[in-house]
Amino acid sequence: MALNMVKDDLRRVLHLHNDHATIYEFGSIKSGLLLKDSDLDFYIHYAQEKNEREDQTKLIHIIFSRMHKDHNFSNMVKILGAKVPLLRAVHVRTNLQCDINFSNARGCYNSKFIHAIMKFDVRIHQLTLMVKFWAQCAYILTPHRQMNSYCLIMMVIFYLQTRKLPVIPSIEDMQQGIARINFGPWNLGYPQEIRYKTWNVNSVRGLLMGFFKYYLEFDFAKNVISPFVGRLCSLEELQKKTVRELAPYYRAVEREDYPEFVGGPCISIQDPFELNVNVGKVLRMDALLDQMKLSLKHAYDLCQRFHGKEFSKLLIALFTDVQRCPKKEKPKVNPDGPTPSTSAGVSPSAATTTNGTVAPSQPAGPSASVQPTNGCWYKCQLPPIESELYLVKQILQARDPERKMVITEERVKQLWLECMPDFIVDILRKLYMVKVEPIGVEPPGGNRMYQLTCERQVFIARKRINISNEADLKREIEISKSRWERNHALQFSTRAEMVVVDGAIELRVPNNQPKNGPFRLFIDTCFLVHIRKCLRGYFMVMHAKTKEIASQPKPNTTSLESGTDGTVTVEVVDTLPAQESVSEVEPKPLDTSVREDMNSSPALDPERQPATSDREANSTGTPTVSSINES
Repeated sequence: MALNMVKDDLRRVLHLHNDHATIYEFGSIKSGLLLKDSDLDFYIHYAQEKNEREDQTKLIHIIFSRMHKDHNFSNMVKILGAKVPLLRAVHVRTNLQCDINFSNARGCYNSKFIHAIMKFDVRIHQLTLMVKFWAQCAYILTPHRQMNSYCLIMMVIFYLQTRKLPVIPSIEDMQQGIARINFGPWNLGYPQEIRYKTWNVNSVRGLLMGFFKYYLEFDFAKNVISPFVGRLCSLEELQKKTVRELAPYYRAVEREDYPEFVGGPCISIQDPFELNVNVGKVLRMDALLDQMKLSLKHAYDLCQRFHGKEFSKLLIALFTDVQRCPKKEKPKVNPDGPTPSTSAGVSPSAATTTNGTVAPSQPAGPSASVQPTNGCWYKCQLPPIESELYLVKQILQARDPERKMVITEERVKQLWLECMPDFIVDILRKLYMVKVEPIGVEPPGGNRMYQLTCERQVFIARKRINISNEADLKREIEISKSRWERNHALQFSTRAEMVVVDGAIELRVPNNQPKNGPFRLFIDTCFLVHIRKCLRGYFMVMHAKTKEIASQPKPNTTSLESGTDGTVTVEVVDTLPAQESVSEVEPKPLDTSVREDMNSSPALDPERQPATSDREANSTGTPTVSSINES
């Protein structure tokens, strides 16, 4: 009854002349998991499709204006910076909050799939409702939307799949023997009526207690939650391409150039159909992960304490006896003294859960030093992957065609680590069109702090990045320039720190920086989606330039210098013409007539070497030019 009232009032404000609107409900109302205070989710489809983000934004402004004049809706909010732009409003007569979008048709499909799962076994439906309500009470499903119901439902499904006697099969098993529904390289097919013989006879109470115990012991940093696979597998296995069930994902990435699955900063949950999507990336704050772990432990303790007592009493305790992580207090800044810095004894784990030093509000001068960050609200890690390390090894081999040097794995990783920060900065500036300004002095091999400023999104309505040579790179740069002039605004300004952690590059945003939607939108829809393709392209360009230099005839000018130990150093003087300097690419104002010579980019220097001295190299048995006594 209430749903019909909401839809009737919606139709009135959604009506456009000569353009019929169809209202589709999805989310908890469609999946059968609606709670008393749940929101209503609606997808609006117009006969004249509104595929472009700009059209959807204009439509939101129009509907917002109509709702403002209509007395049936109140508290309207336009959320334009989200991945899916939406309009949020409260229906006055029912006091129900409505989330309205014009582009998320997949949400309707996912809701039908969840509904089919809930119908398979009544225990699944009951367990999911209990877990969802418990999560609301235990400060896990919060109004800030860091964690959402969809992630929680995927966690429940995966838990039931991984029992010694599974309650439900994997999505891969469900898709066997049914018609395929293509969505790009992905198969969206699932049985409308799941047929599976389960030997699991555990009660709902037993399954609920098992859920708390399973995720209390779960290693969120190393493992991925994958309902498609339906068994425990690690992020390392996924990256090494050893998960047999994920063959469709590997094919899509290698052959069709789809973006790779990127693990989340806190939790990794693979979408059951779009296998390169991490739906768990919404959880970005360490504090919320700590809250979830605390709530899981407390809930499991309650289950043990109420063992043998009535189930209803246990449920009351779970929903009322909850614990909350204490908020971390920010350190006070002494106006007369220096800004406190991170102490040397702080452990890495503590550094991600406590607030750090407060950076000065004004931009640091050229000679200013940046205090180390002791806490961050966002971080993403880029570990070395096989394809990049392979290209680095090819670069080192191209520099030494006579194979006089021993190319060790350590040497390959060292050069990879030294190239990555410059590559990432160069990519942000030239392909993402983000203004990147160093703060303070950039220490060689140390932590770097930057001010990132963005004006526009340049990857909307753009074909996939494909860089294999210098011409491709120049073409992609020109595309970014043209997109910058045409695409919609995406504005943010934040400080970010680039650090090396356990042989990987980590990008961190300090706690004292604004936690704005546009920056998160940029990270989710632009940076993480395309960065690996861009990096691979940069390594390929560097490899091509190295081979080109190696194939050129040796210059005639050489000089011989005798060392104090009697060795002779051979110095080859490069007689090639000097390269022209490169003008910096700035997002605004943009001069599209500028044509950059990629040969002069320091990041793509083909002569770049790992930061290992000749003496250090000799100590490991690796010969160098300066150790050769004969020319």
